[in-house]
Amino acid sequence: MGKVVLLVDDDEGNCELVQFVVARSRLDIELMVAVNGQEGVDAVKKKRPDLILMDMQMPVMDGYTAVSVIKGDPLYYSIPIIAFTAQARPEDIARTRALGCAEHYTKPMDPEELLNTIQKYIGS
Repeated sequence: MGKVVLLVDDDEGNCELVQFVVARSRLDIELMVAVNGQEGVDAVKKKRPDLILMDMQMPVMDGYTAVSVIKGDPLYYSIPIIAFTAQARPEDIARTRALGCAEHYTKPMDPEELLNTIQKYIGS
């Protein structure tokens, strides 16, 4: 089996689009989906992903908190996390970088650009 990518996003349309783009790609990726930060943290502990795409504004637990929890655990600290968000102000980018996100990807997504970004971190 290929690499495991965890998408954490509460927007059903975004999740469907990412699932479609990944399914149509030639990448050997298992895409897991969580709809809030708490589900994302739980998914990481259940099946350690190779990469996480993390929305930052979600109910239950936001992405900022979820990234802090994941990066705060030595078992999961090395998993690259891409902030996957519509927030694009310099201070938003600085905040996600300070939390330990490897990259700040601004929505709306460009399918080819997203796949290139994923490949950069999973090496497929």
